[in-house]
Amino acid sequence: MSNIPETGKAIELINYDGLESSFRVAQRKINPLKENDVLVKIAASSINPSDLTFIRGLYGIKKKIPCGGGFEGSGTIVAIGTSVTKVKVGDRVACSAHYMGDGSWAEYMVTPEYNCIPLIEKVTLEQGATFFVNPLTACGLTNISIKEKRNGIVQTAAASALGKMIQRYATRKGLPVINIVRKDEQVDLLKSLGSEYVLNSTSPDFGKTFTRLVKKLDITLAIDAVAGKTGEDVFNMMPANSKLVVYGALSEEPIGVSAGSLIFQRKKVEGFWLSYWIADTPPEEFSEIVKDAQEHLSTDFKSEINKRFSLDDGYKAIEFYKNNMTSGKVLFVP
Repeated sequence: MSNIPETGKAIELINYDGLESSFRVAQRKINPLKENDVLVKIAASSINPSDLTFIRGLYGIKKKIPCGGGFEGSGTIVAIGTSVTKVKVGDRVACSAHYMGDGSWAEYMVTPEYNCIPLIEKVTLEQGATFFVNPLTACGLTNISIKEKRNGIVQTAAASALGKMIQRYATRKGLPVINIVRKDEQVDLLKSLGSEYVLNSTSPDFGKTFTRLVKKLDITLAIDAVAGKTGEDVFNMMPANSKLVVYGALSEEPIGVSAGSLIFQRKKVEGFWLSYWIADTPPEEFSEIVKDAQEHLSTDFKSEINKRFSLDDGYKAIEFYKNNMTSGKVLFVP
């Protein structure tokens, strides 16, 4: 590590208020590597909805303050621990932050080797910066329908980058998708992109149209990023033996579930966290999923880049992303 600096610039979180005063750009010490760790020189890192939840202290984990922000990024491995075997110095990788370690909004990030995926030649580092969270979540959620033979997917927040990926990936797998959005312009957008079934949850006939369509297509899986009344309404309108998989809570509200639906209609509600799914997926199966996702990273799993910021523009970038979440990814480029 003779050519590695002792510190690197990073965006630090100094409290969980989510305000401009909650952030600072600092020189963070680069900690010594544990035996299974790697040091990644970050090329680009992205902002995701999960980051917005984390910086306000509402995510499922909290790191000790001050801590680095950012869950995913990409870069080049510049040092490895003594027991690392699956990656090497010089590898270009997509990487995710350890749940209690460094963040990806930085010049350098220490993370375990299992949090790194070597990129194939045709995938750029910028594409790799958005590989972990959305593409792999799209694969994990869509594969629930495939494995459980649930005939398709109902999804909320369908106009998001992830929602569009799920539509494209599911279409390639031969699954119909009922897309639920909240604005007429989102209906028009998704239909212009080729989505066949798009419903506006604020329209007066939404409930009747949805119930008829989900019965016609015989779909028994709904995936929900919103929670609150949206998740509750979708769950209640799904047919018997359906399952609601909750992977986000954009509304920041709980989901009310009637006991009768669980008892008499045999419906189920469960959560999805990408970290658990990766850990629970057999290594060979996960390798095949990763290979397929990288091969289709410019099609099914394409991420439009809306804007790039330097680390010095930390809060400005976060505010821009908050106000333009459906317009493409926002990247930090150290």
